[in-house]
Amino acid sequence: MTSTTKRVLTLIKTGAAGLLGLLIMYMVLAALPKPMFAYRAVYQNYHVWSDRPIPPEVTTVLDDVTRRLRTSVLHDRNTPVEIFFCNEPWRLWLYGRAFSTRLGGAADVWLTRQVFIRASDIPANRIHSPGRGPIADAAQRPLSYFIAHEITHSDVSRSFGRTVMLRYPEWLLEGYADYVGKGGDFDFDANRALLRAGARELDRDRSGLYRGFHLKVAYLLDKKGWTLQQVFERAPAEAELDAWLNAPQ
Repeated sequence: MTSTTKRVLTLIKTGAAGLLGLLIMYMVLAALPKPMFAYRAVYQNYHVWSDRPIPPEVTTVLDDVTRRLRTSVLHDRNTPVEIFFCNEPWRLWLYGRAFSTRLGGAADVWLTRQVFIRASDIPANRIHSPGRGPIADAAQRPLSYFIAHEITHSDVSRSFGRTVMLRYPEWLLEGYADYVGKGGDFDFDANRALLRAGARELDRDRSGLYRGFHLKVAYLLDKKGWTLQQVFERAPAEAELDAWLNAPQ
């Protein structure tokens, strides 16, 4: 082995060790966020942290979260829920696990099952838009929707395993979280008509919304009478669901 080869191998090993060290540091920071959030409030089973003072109206928001979660057959009100408001964008980037500041919220389904929410106007029950325009479907997606949506991801992880994101289709995972998050505020027939018309709102890739996924979950649960367990055990192919929903009534 030449001296040049040895130097190259040494550099590779040093670089790999450095990357491993950074990965371990990130995992520790991501798994232990509480010291980085100066403010805390407890209400019922909700434990809330924030990098800014938490206004008293948070209890009203959480009451609405509870109302929405009653839609879920998985949620246990006795289970503590940890919620972190990330008003500074870097916190959402770091703790949201997606390395993005544009998320509405995120749930760590792999390890802690903690929920992280972007900068919000808690008294107004709304999140701040990540862009210049308003939040899409804002009337149906207040702050309490985003919190309930992410809690549902954690509940699914508890019920079906920490690797749910690898084992189940996106339409099911996001569709059920939207189903619960909206707390019944969903017009099945109107959304089915929009799907048949090829409306942008029902296309996840074009709109960024989960209404099309929600429609599929609602069809199986509310129209076909499947249990959630049955849906997870034998989730149909998405193309098959599209065919059912587009079939003549």
